[in-house]
Amino acid sequence: MRAAAPIGPVNARGIAAEAAHMIREAIMDGSFRPGEELREGSLAESLTVSRGSVREGLSILEREGIIRTGWHRPATVIPVSRDHARNLYRLRAGLDRIAAQGAAHHTRADGFSPALESLRSAVTDGAARSEVVRADLEFHDAVYEVADNAPLTSAWQAIRSQIRLYQLVRSAEPESGYDSSLVAEHSRYAEILTSGDVETAGRYAEQHVESALEGLLGRLGD
Repeated sequence: MRAAAPIGPVNARGIAAEAAHMIREAIMDGSFRPGEELREGSLAESLTVSRGSVREGLSILEREGIIRTGWHRPATVIPVSRDHARNLYRLRAGLDRIAAQGAAHHTRADGFSPALESLRSAVTDGAARSEVVRADLEFHDAVYEVADNAPLTSAWQAIRSQIRLYQLVRSAEPESGYDSSLVAEHSRYAEILTSGDVETAGRYAEQHVESALEGLLGRLGD
């Protein structure tokens, strides 16, 4: 008889992932601010889980890049900065360009329509800023899905939570016309992707990210 595979307990892993999810959402809704400490004991008490599960959850968030840990120091939410934003968005521009080119090559119109409609509905309905940002990123998730490039999608997922955090900072107090331009930009993005024009899609993707970075840097100040 073949021995059982050496796989750890599912429940413990599930609890850690759920702890990571809850802490991540608390960071994104502003309950924990950039630079704020995350104490294992307090988190374990609030989430009614063990400190070990919290520790595993924090490790997940550290890999996502939205918290930092150190030896004998509490975990902290990453501080937002202009330098980090520039580096992060330059990386994103390169990834998005490749994703847009891949998506345009596959030209699947149905791949973008649901995400675009969700973004339009979030804006039209006056949804919370967190929901608008969520819909924005789900549109880009769809681009990566249509591009059908597993290593590229993994690279996007590795920075997605950091992008989400910065997008929330960017859109916290949007200027007049921001939401309508957001929908217009993504509508144009979808049109270019479905046209099959690979080179234009790549250029537009980079311009889209550069525009987002410019607005973010204006929000972060000097």
